[in-house]
Amino acid sequence: MRTTLFVLAAFAIALTISPAMVSGHLGPTITCYLLTEPVTIDGKWTSRTEWNDTAETPLLVADGTAVGYFRVKHDLTWLYVLAESLIDQAVGYNSTTDNGDWMQIFLDTLHDDGKSPRGNDDYLFGALWVNASYTEVTTKKYYTDWTRVSSVEGVEAKIGVDTGNSPHPPHPHVVGEMRIPLSIVGTATFGFFMRFVDASEALTKWFYWPGPTLADQGTDPSSWGNVSYSTQPIPEFPGTWIVMTASVLGIALIFRLNKKRSSDDEIAKVIE
Repeated sequence: MRTTLFVLAAFAIALTISPAMVSGHLGPTITCYLLTEPVTIDGKWTSRTEWNDTAETPLLVADGTAVGYFRVKHDLTWLYVLAESLIDQAVGYNSTTDNGDWMQIFLDTLHDDGKSPRGNDDYLFGALWVNASYTEVTTKKYYTDWTRVSSVEGVEAKIGVDTGNSPHPPHPHVVGEMRIPLSIVGTATFGFFMRFVDASEALTKWFYWPGPTLADQGTDPSSWGNVSYSTQPIPEFPGTWIVMTASVLGIALIFRLNKKRSSDDEIAKVIE
C-alpha cells in the first residue's frame, strides 16, 4: 500500500514540474506577467522593487564566464523588457564606428514562425547608448533585409548604469530598459529574440536569448523563443510548489488515516 502511495505522489509531482511549451518557434517559452510595480524607463532599477514582480531569465553567451539576465512584464498596454550585463560596468559609444552599448528586441507579433521574417508582422526595435542624456531608438521591418522605418508610437528605451538597486552585484553594471506597445501584438503568445551587447567586448561576450547560438538568428524567426503573457500578476508562491506541497500533505494525510484505521482494527479485535 505504501509503495503504491509513493508511486502516486512521485507521478503527481512529476506532472507539476513538466515544462509546458507553446508551438510556433523552436525556442523555449517564458511568461510575461501583469505588473504590480510601475516601470520608469531610465536604464536602471529605479527602486529595489521595480522589477521584483517578474520572473528572471538568464541571457546566453558564447563565453560561459559572462553573466546577464533579462525580465519581461506588461500592464495590458505596454510590454516592458529589462536586460542586465554583469560584466559591463560602464556605458560607451564610438562615434567613428557609430557603435557602443546596444539592445535589440525582435518580435513576431502574429506568432506565425517562418525561416525568414515577414514585413507585415515582424519587428526589430533597437536602442543604442550615445550619451548620458540620449539613447537612440530605432524601429525596423524586414523586406529583403532589416530596414529602418518610421518609429512605432510610444516605443521608449534607455541604456544606463545601475548603481545599487539591482539585486545583482557588482555595482555599477549596465542595464537596458524598453517599452513596446502591445497594440502591435496580435496573439497572446508571440515570437521573441533579443541581444544585449557592449560592442567593445569580444563577440563571445555578446548576450542573446534564446539559443542555441548567436549566429544570425535575427533573420530566422523559427529559432526565436516565445513570450506568453498572462492577465495575472506573478504568483507570490509559485503554483508548481503549491501543487507539490498539496500533494505531499495529501499523501501524509492518507498515511495518517491509514495508520489510524489499522489501529482501530487492532482495538476492535482486542474487544472481540
